Amino acid sequence: MLLDLFKTMIKGFLLDLPTPLNINFWYGLGSMLGLVYCIQIISGLILSWFYHVGSEGGFMSVVWIMQDIYGGWLIRFTHSSGVSIFLFLMYLHIMRGLMYGSFKKVGVWVSGVCILLLSMGAAFLGYVLPWGSMSYWGMTVVTSMLSAVPMIGGFLVETVWGGSSASVDTLVRFFSFHYILSLVVMVLVVIHLVMLHEEGSSNPLGLMGSSEKVVFHGLMSYKDVLGFMGVFILYWIAVFVAPYMLLDPANFLEVDFLVTPTHIKPEWYFLFVYCILRSTPNKLGGVILMVLAIVMLVFLSGGSSAGVVRYIGGVYWKWLMVMFVSSFYILTVLGGCVVEAPFEMLGILMSIIYFMLFIVMLAYKYITDLVGVNIVV
Repeated sequence: MLLDLFKTMIKGFLLDLPTPLNINFWYGLGSMLGLVYCIQIISGLILSWFYHVGSEGGFMSVVWIMQDIYGGWLIRFTHSSGVSIFLFLMYLHIMRGLMYGSFKKVGVWVSGVCILLLSMGAAFLGYVLPWGSMSYWGMTVVTSMLSAVPMIGGFLVETVWGGSSASVDTLVRFFSFHYILSLVVMVLVVIHLVMLHEEGSSNPLGLMGSSEKVVFHGLMSYKDVLGFMGVFILYWIAVFVAPYMLLDPANFLEVDFLVTPTHIKPEWYFLFVYCILRSTPNKLGGVILMVLAIVMLVFLSGGSSAGVVRYIGGVYWKWLMVMFVSSFYILTVLGGCVVEAPFEMLGILMSIIYFMLFIVMLAYKYITDLVGVNIVV
């Protein structure tokens, strides 16, 4: 009976899902993200069997996994590289949603932004676990930003650290929060999918009628299969061809509490918000802008179907999207540069441009919805 119920759910939830006829390969990013997430959960579970926090941290535990556990290097590289693949696909997924007006579906869009925030949080917590030099000092810099919160800043920092300074106790807490956040993401993914199936998928032309939809399996599922092949190619390159390409050399050194790395920088997927943070002279202001750089996506949610059809097909909206994505890319590049001229000034300039472009996009969207006429060219 349970097996029949499961088959019925799979059939209605996936195989016979009404899907817009004109969706393209960009709509397969969600399925690709699901595959990568499953790989992350499985590889992370296996790593948790062997990873342990000793009296001096988790650095030697990672070395032991890499050198002494059969296939440990494979699992570790799969998990560490999977984070970059996951967030790379996540950014593409959101950019596709911006381009094609997926933000009209409020529940789907807001849950997606929440998934992004928690995924970035889980990625940050996981980055600390190897307890290398860059992991420790990066964690210290980021968590110390909580002290900028008025009145309770000091309390928050000590609560996160588990004491007056970051130590092994901090690592234990981060390990716990890492897998807890990963499970919370799983719940949000289920909510995201349920809302997506309730509200229906968007499409490049914004068409909403049932007459323009077909069943998913057969006519559309092959696109997901091709996407899965692309994911496996990315894993092959990241694990077997260039496993150290995205790893910071400073993280191959065990943490030294007395020596700070010359140039502290986070992983590439945090560089755009890191650039915004360090480009803001005020500490609290930097923290607010850093969070706002992602949370502001929620403000785009909603809007009429007719309005979405109008502006996603317009040249102006496409150019706004090109400039917004370009500013994101430039911020990422600048975030990895040393804080000196001309990169410091460029970081400030691009941070302003990033937020200004979003304000223009937001105004353009709401004006189009309110006016109710075609204002795009």
